[in-house]
Amino acid sequence: MTTTLQARVQQQLDRLAASAPALALGYSGGGDSHALLLLASEWARLREKRLTAFIVDHGLREDSAIEALQARNAASAIGIEAHILRWPGEKPSQGIQAAARLARHTLLARAMKQHGLNALLLAHTRDDQAETVWMRLAASSGWRGCAAMRTKGLSPVWPQGRGIELLRPLLDVKREELRAYLRDRDAVWIEDPSNEDHRFTRVRTRRRFAALRSAGFDPDRLAKWSFQLQDLALKEADAAARLALRCVRLHAWGGVSVDKRLYAGGPEAVRRRLLDAVVLAVSGGGETAAAKLAALDKALVSDQRLTGQGVLLDHWRGAGWIVRDPGAIAGRVDQPAQNLSFCDNIVDGRFRVDLPQGVEIGLLGREYNGLDGTRLQTVPGSARQSLLAFRRGDHILSLAGLVKHPDLGCEPLLAERFMHRLFAGDTPSWFDAKGIST
Repeated sequence: MTTTLQARVQQQLDRLAASAPALALGYSGGGDSHALLLLASEWARLREKRLTAFIVDHGLREDSAIEALQARNAASAIGIEAHILRWPGEKPSQGIQAAARLARHTLLARAMKQHGLNALLLAHTRDDQAETVWMRLAASSGWRGCAAMRTKGLSPVWPQGRGIELLRPLLDVKREELRAYLRDRDAVWIEDPSNEDHRFTRVRTRRRFAALRSAGFDPDRLAKWSFQLQDLALKEADAAARLALRCVRLHAWGGVSVDKRLYAGGPEAVRRRLLDAVVLAVSGGGETAAAKLAALDKALVSDQRLTGQGVLLDHWRGAGWIVRDPGAIAGRVDQPAQNLSFCDNIVDGRFRVDLPQGVEIGLLGREYNGLDGTRLQTVPGSARQSLLAFRRGDHILSLAGLVKHPDLGCEPLLAERFMHRLFAGDTPSWFDAKGIST
């Protein structure tokens, strides 16, 4: 059994990470992650690849710091470089699991960037997949949510996780197989007390699974179903990409124009999948809400103007336009202004910039000092205030993605974010973003 498991995991690692010269591994010292550490370290040694373990100490339990040190020592004992990452500051009183996940991926992304790594191994198992499907069903998730985790995906944090792939080589391996592997090796792992804490949804789900098995239902069916749904999701993404090639244009200054007639001719589910990727790319934000997407889809095909999800939908020169909502940044009567986010040289989640000393970036607004107004003729009036402008004092030097300046670096991320959202990092060979970019 051990040899078979090793062969299966090595085949998955070859498939997922053959081209990566070095990899990171999210490591806790628990049974699943320790098994992956042993399996991946052997694979990395045979393939002459560098493997680095990162241990996140969330600081949520009194013994977490001691356990993090134990995990680091366990990794070091088999020759793997390991680093402890700590989540500082006050912890939220509600939604702690979601907040911890966000903090964990943010810490991992930053540490990986510091070490020049862009592939992260995670030890999620087939059991984790079944539990995730159950929890999402309980939370009234749609079928896409129940497709759950993929063997290859993207970091859920942006922009910190830009370019980082998540690899799950154990997603078709059951937890008990890993425990048998560890017992055969007389390995020692850390038992996390949180795995017995009934306050956590996943712990309660495992208890329910035991009852389901007693009643004759194998929860593994949920994992099988999720993999079938992933195939369906890929087909839907493929259809959305083909629709995009017919009716969508991404503009470097940060807006998207849509041929409404061709868009309206697509199936509603495909339209919304496409719109989800567009909205995420234009807003520079995180997640989208199904109800908001439905409202934007309806407004787009019925020539209505609408704001939501950080974007403004308008209609100009016969096309639908989805642009950054200036009110989401500059504020409204009932909403205070927000400063433009600036993280890892990425502004507003939409442009990677290099700012020389003395140059500032902000919304264009209504002041065009030093700017040739004719350069704005291809931009809808409703989008002009939210254009990003480089200024020295009151003088406009450049507009992001529209007016260049030799001393300023500015890389639009619209197409990259669109493709990542639509394909989850697995872009098909037939799709070329140049076909929708202007």
